[in-house]
Amino acid sequence: MYPAVKKLHIFVIVLLIFAIIAATFSVFVTIVRNNAPAPAATIDPPIWPDMPANTNPNLKYFGYYHFSEPEAINAVAEMGNANVAKADADCLDEIANLAAKDFKILIMTRHIFFKSGELKPDYQQIWEQTKINLAPYMDNIIGFYVDEPMWTGKSQEAFQTSCQIVRQDFPDKIMMAMVCWFSVITPDLLGYEPDEYFKYCTDLGFDYYHPWDKDYFLYNVNVFKTKVAVHNQKIWLSPKGFYVADHDKSINWLNEDTTLPHGDDIVNWIKGCYEVAVEDHEIVGFFTFVYGSDSEIDSYDHWLAQYFDVDGEFYRKDIRELYIDIGKAIIANDN
Repeated sequence: MYPAVKKLHIFVIVLLIFAIIAATFSVFVTIVRNNAPAPAATIDPPIWPDMPANTNPNLKYFGYYHFSEPEAINAVAEMGNANVAKADADCLDEIANLAAKDFKILIMTRHIFFKSGELKPDYQQIWEQTKINLAPYMDNIIGFYVDEPMWTGKSQEAFQTSCQIVRQDFPDKIMMAMVCWFSVITPDLLGYEPDEYFKYCTDLGFDYYHPWDKDYFLYNVNVFKTKVAVHNQKIWLSPKGFYVADHDKSINWLNEDTTLPHGDDIVNWIKGCYEVAVEDHEIVGFFTFVYGSDSEIDSYDHWLAQYFDVDGEFYRKDIRELYIDIGKAIIANDN
């Protein structure tokens, strides 16, 4: 064999060896890569790392005021942190929508029984028709509700009559009222004693939206228990979920802490109310004021729906996630 040919054979053999080594190494790298553990997912730390567990077995309801539009109902349902809502008795489409999303519903009785603070002349006929209209949704309806009846001028006789009728026809349902705080501290101006006025309610809440102060709030809860909820009623809290600094919009600006960035007092309120509620077994639920929509712009500068909207100008991740975590901890007791 000629030397040149021999050298060519050797060169070809060397190339083949290098090709085999390269191919083997490529296969090895592929195997290693395919079997390597995936990089660990980045997990954001919890918004409230030391959030206490819900140790109150009676605390099981969580909802909002003012989320009646279909889009709002869908948005609240998708967060998965609320299980209760309220609706007027004649808003059957809204009630059907809430029931379809498996919300527990409190039916407002204001348009059934009352006119100018007294009973309507035809309240009995309206009530009987209302019961027929609501019959398909009774599995979801947990009770009936009146907002600030004493403060809005409903006479004691009219209010108590409405409560007694509801409880007579639905003895296993809730009869709830939200109590304006001024009804508690200035009853003489309204002419009624709140403990007597509300005695036929099974559940009571109160609304008073001062800058958050836990000691002051606990003091007010105790006052409420001793002056209003004296008939073994269950108690609901109404955490502050709005911000208003515009004096032309709402009297609530009087109590707004404008030294804080808007939204920070909402954080203080929801965390503080939860801390109180998990320790107090007389507290059964939250009705936060206010979820809201663009219709709230005349009354408030900001509301919860703005802070929850991940694509919105005022989105606050901390507020949204706090509400989700706290709401889920509460409704976990709803078995």
